[in-house]
Amino acid sequence: MRKWSTVLAVAFLVGSVGEEKRSAQVRAGYSRSAAAVGPFGGVATQRSAGGVSAGPLGSVRRGHVQGGSVSGPGGTTVQYGRAAGSKSGILGSRAGAAQGVRVTTPTGQTYSRGSSTRVGAGPLGTGAVHRSTSATSGPFGAAGVRRTTAGFRR
Repeated sequence: MRKWSTVLAVAFLVGSVGEEKRSAQVRAGYSRSAAAVGPFGGVATQRSAGGVSAGPLGSVRRGHVQGGSVSGPGGTTVQYGRAAGSKSGILGSRAGAAQGVRVTTPTGQTYSRGSSTRVGAGPLGTGAVHRSTSATSGPFGAAGVRRTTAGFRR
């Protein structure tokens, strides 16, 4: 009897150690960048990165970021970027994205536009959506902003 209780105790401890390793977070990711120069002096750059992870209790998340710039031989520059991500777990799911672009002319005039969206859903069927857009123009910034929010319930 004593022999079996020792074997069971050792088996329990070994099983517990294995469970701790199984519940650890798992991650993976990537990163890339590139650059190019044109024959008349134009330059383009780009960078992107992202990753995924899985956590305890079945939760998962992912994300991605990308951006870059392009400069023409005349001096005009265009910069852009975007990001997106999502998360899901026992308390619900969320997702969001944002993007923007800015153009600068050789005379210093700037034009920009950006937008973002967020969505969330809870475990009991409740949720919300939020969207925002903005634009600016000129050296002193004639601006406009529009926001929309909506909620829903099952």
